[in-house]
Amino acid sequence: MLLENATYQWCYNAIYILTAYLGVLMALSSEIKKDILLQNKLSNYLGLLPVILLTLITGFRAYDVGTDTGNYYFLLWMQKPELNFSSEFLFQLIALLLQHFDLNYTYFLSLVSIIFFYFIYKALKNYSLLYQANLLMALFAFMSFFFFSSMSINVIRQGVSLAILLYAFTLLLKKDNKIKIIIYSVVAVAFHLTSIIPILVGALSYYLSTKSGKLIYFLVLLYFSVILLAFLNIGFLNIAPSLSQLLGSDGRSSYLNGETYDYVVGFKPQFVVFNTFFLLIALYIRKNLREIELKKQYNVILIYYIIASWLLFLAFQLPFSDRWGLFSWVVIPFLIIPLFYSPYLKAKIRIHYILMLILIYVGFKFYAS
Repeated sequence: MLLENATYQWCYNAIYILTAYLGVLMALSSEIKKDILLQNKLSNYLGLLPVILLTLITGFRAYDVGTDTGNYYFLLWMQKPELNFSSEFLFQLIALLLQHFDLNYTYFLSLVSIIFFYFIYKALKNYSLLYQANLLMALFAFMSFFFFSSMSINVIRQGVSLAILLYAFTLLLKKDNKIKIIIYSVVAVAFHLTSIIPILVGALSYYLSTKSGKLIYFLVLLYFSVILLAFLNIGFLNIAPSLSQLLGSDGRSSYLNGETYDYVVGFKPQFVVFNTFFLLIALYIRKNLREIELKKQYNVILIYYIIASWLLFLAFQLPFSDRWGLFSWVVIPFLIIPLFYSPYLKAKIRIHYILMLILIYVGFKFYAS
């Protein structure tokens, strides 16, 4: 039996409450008993529980749960998908393979769900290990943000692509095999071509992180300058002709014009406040990191976040600016992972960060309703 929208939302909220309950218990134990190492070790096992449950409810959702769910049912199952290896082809390839074995659309949704949550879990686990932080709390942080569920049901291809890129990004920070990193990056692009943007931003961030640490402050100054430009309605539309030529005449160029869509465009103060709030938290974390090598790694992801936020602000003129926002939002859980009882962060009481995430989740629920 497939989960209708109301049932899916109920299950998602129930999983969130369960994860929040476990997170608060772990935080209380870490604060009172000071058994941080034990709690962080337990989180590696308990973290699997919400991942498995989320994978199941997302894979067995009804075909009208999420915008892209119904769209891809029509494009990939009601019509014959065409395989074009010169562009994003992996969704079509997966659909054709499943149809070859006479498997229905639920198998497709389940497989995509497994891929998405597997790479999110692996990325968070890799990054949590770098800081010896609490993995379950890192997963809880991701679940607390409005874009997490959307990545798995509303913008499926972009969600899967970014999940794979996040994993590749953690491999880069771990100084893993470069060939492996390149392969995962290519796979991400094969799911969604716009992943070229975070790949380029990530490469630039890695390069800039090797320069003086004071560069961060200059980038922050530019961050607020870009906000001013966005407020004055200066952004991508001012350079749209040249970008449209690069994107070609297909649907991707519609990201750069305001035609035929009912999206509200213009300066979005709520996004500015949201991104700036977590930028300030990230700067606090960077200042209080004890380990020099970890601070260098943190600089990479912080610089990426700053530059990706520029792109979001410059995209306020455009429809789909929330999709540009995903490029910065997906790294927020990684930015705040050191808060989850990493021994490398100079901080005492930290349970209030868990409570903050709960308030954010509840706040977005009220905002959406």
